[in-house]
Amino acid sequence: HYISQRSPNLKRLVMPAWNRISRAGICQAIERWGELESLTMPTIGHPPYIMEGLANSCKNFKELKIMGSFDLLFASAVTTYLPKLKVLSLRCSKVTMGALQCVLNSLEHLEVLNISHCLLFEMATNGRRQVIHELDNKALERASRLREFHHCQSRQCVACQRMMLDEGILRWYRYEDWFWRRDEVRSLDLKDYGRLFGAQCEMLTSVD
Repeated sequence: HYISQRSPNLKRLVMPAWNRISRAGICQAIERWGELESLTMPTIGHPPYIMEGLANSCKNFKELKIMGSFDLLFASAVTTYLPKLKVLSLRCSKVTMGALQCVLNSLEHLEVLNISHCLLFEMATNGRRQVIHELDNKALERASRLREFHHCQSRQCVACQRMMLDEGILRWYRYEDWFWRRDEVRSLDLKDYGRLFGAQCEMLTSVD
């Protein structure tokens, strides 16, 4: 409440985790952030209420980054309430093919999509999860219409290897402090913002 009251003109919010914030609290904050244009958020159990809040209160909203998992329920909420979304990053997330197809088919105003290092999967006929390492021609054709499409599912890529090791839900605490802040989409890349320690502090606290 305090932050939303003190920053009513906030345009960008980066909250990779909000497990200690109540549903009512985040909804009230979004109502106050009418100028919000960009949000980085974690996976939540019931995404429609957040998407609806953004649609009702943030008329200039255009960028969304999800950190965690992205299923058909989440995709449907995005396409229903944010049909004019221009930028979507799912970097290092666990994404169902149904959700990806929903985004590609329904977000007509989407210009930039990042699915780099995602664990893409679909459910096979036997009920088991099948990891997808290459997009089919239909998905690639839809993605080719975008201004930017970032895509990497390489077994040689370190980030992709980490996704496989963590079974699609990255344990960010295991990795470098800068890793979670990176994004192939320039407008979403935090660079050195959000660092817990400066270079001098890291040097002083490092252990040989």
